[in-house]
Amino acid sequence: MSTLTDKAIYRLDIIHHIYLLALGDKLHLAPIDPNPQWILDVGTGTGIWAIDAGEVPPNVEFQIDDAESDWTFKPDFFDLVHMRNLGGAVKNWDKLLGEAYKYCKPGGWIYMAEYEMAIFSDDGTLDNAPELQKYYELVSEAAEKTGRSFYMSKRLKPAIERAGFEKVHHQGAKIPLGPWAADRKQKELGAYVLLSAETGFEAFGIQLFTNVLEMKVEDANTLIQATLRQAKSRKIHSYTMQ
Repeated sequence: MSTLTDKAIYRLDIIHHIYLLALGDKLHLAPIDPNPQWILDVGTGTGIWAIDAGEVPPNVEFQIDDAESDWTFKPDFFDLVHMRNLGGAVKNWDKLLGEAYKYCKPGGWIYMAEYEMAIFSDDGTLDNAPELQKYYELVSEAAEKTGRSFYMSKRLKPAIERAGFEKVHHQGAKIPLGPWAADRKQKELGAYVLLSAETGFEAFGIQLFTNVLEMKVEDANTLIQATLRQAKSRKIHSYTMQ
């Protein structure tokens, strides 16, 4: 695995907890055999999902490789290939998904979780958060310029089908930004999303803004700080989509 900063490790572990909350403490929703033999976690990050899936660390092995290159496992090998939050990192999704199909055993599954780098509200309150909207728009714009799109959630189903998978199902969900929701579970979910955003806004934005969009560092930081302030406002009822 690549070296991660303490902030990145903390944020990625929070995101893992967010997924557990969203999935009712399940690691995935794929209907795999109760006793799978081989699972691959692509883009494992801190490895927390893989360790939880393996139940104990000795069951887990980490390898460093390029997931968009040819895989070197035995074909028809994995019970489950798991991927999440790879948006903004992958250029050739057809290649990646083709490899996943090749190395899934017959009857095996792929489970993916991605989100749109876009922000929404149902009550118009987002109109009072122009920097928050601008942040998401510019991150998406910059990512598109690099060829590593964040807009994959809606595109994944046909891409997975092109790879050869059958019985493909997409389940969308609203993920609140901040603890503004009345529902207790959504409120908790939003609180953790906001916690991850405290370092995530800078981590996602600063390099894209300065290196790709050629913004001045001070302008990029000003936008990021304004974005975080607006995200923290309970008067702004915003959410992202998975």
